[in-house]
Amino acid sequence: MERSATRVIARSDVNEWLAHILHHRDVIAPTRSPGGDTMFAPITSPDDVLWDFENPLAPPKQFLLPQTEPLAHFRRIDGHMHVEPVAEQRERVLFNVRSCDASALAFLRETYARDLADDVVERRAASLTVVTLACSVPCELGFCVCTDAGPFLRRDFDVQLTDLGDAFFVEVGTDKGRALVGLADALFQDAASDDQARRDASELAARAHFGGETCHFGSAMRRISTKRVADELWESMSAWCLDCGGCTHVCPTCYCFSVSDTPPADGCSTRCRLWDSCQYSAFTLEATGHNPRTAHGERMKRRFHHKASAQYFQRDGRVGCVGCGRCVKVCMGTTDMPTVIAAIRHGTWDGGRAHA
Repeated sequence: MERSATRVIARSDVNEWLAHILHHRDVIAPTRSPGGDTMFAPITSPDDVLWDFENPLAPPKQFLLPQTEPLAHFRRIDGHMHVEPVAEQRERVLFNVRSCDASALAFLRETYARDLADDVVERRAASLTVVTLACSVPCELGFCVCTDAGPFLRRDFDVQLTDLGDAFFVEVGTDKGRALVGLADALFQDAASDDQARRDASELAARAHFGGETCHFGSAMRRISTKRVADELWESMSAWCLDCGGCTHVCPTCYCFSVSDTPPADGCSTRCRLWDSCQYSAFTLEATGHNPRTAHGERMKRRFHHKASAQYFQRDGRVGCVGCGRCVKVCMGTTDMPTVIAAIRHGTWDGGRAHA
């Protein structure tokens, strides 16, 4: 992405801009759930949007890859099967997405566009505009600096906002972003050099305040890709994993899925794509009954090879992790990303987070 166009909008004008967006698009933003938790959900008012929030456990990938996603309806008519693709939806805006999640959405778009492109994901991605809120204050468990996925972005956004206190610094990165700003162009001013300096100072301060949950992928990537990780290490680590799949379901870059057809109702069935997990023992179970990954250690090896090997980095152009820290929070054992990567680097496992 080329260096983006830069604008400024006063904090007092942001709600008016959001009101214009809501008039033309569906808007999904961080908001409060009925129980008081933070969650990404459709909003109906600018007042619903959170600006100071902890990134919710459920990533916004669900709005690009729904957990249960209808792909097509099919019915038998006069002895022939008729397939009806799922209708396209209205244009939507993901607003106040954190940098790590925006990077993850880009990772997923690129994955589903590779080889045989997935037209369902392609249509949904084309109708989605992503507005990010740069992380001036790093989250406690995040390590996005290790994966080039934050706290500020140089790519993977349509609009990037930086909180300057009395105003927001606005970087417009794509035509979709320009169209969104254009809905209320009079509210924006061209950024001055002082505004740019304040934005850059905010990024430097954020990078300087990352905590201990870091994840040095480079050396681990070399060990994985040159087959210098002993099978015994994978087995040792797998004993500390509860095989729950929680890490894969909260991971914003995981995309393992299965396909299921609903029972016919009124002569119509629906084929759905469903989130799945490579950590489940039945994920690779074949129709013959053979399972190439019955051992838990083999499933762990596969997951981290996908996330942090040179082969996948060469294919994808980026690490398969965005450093959001959700796996650290959700893991009931000790096999989150920073801990496993550290164990791979050191070649030893002591069952805890001592290496991280």
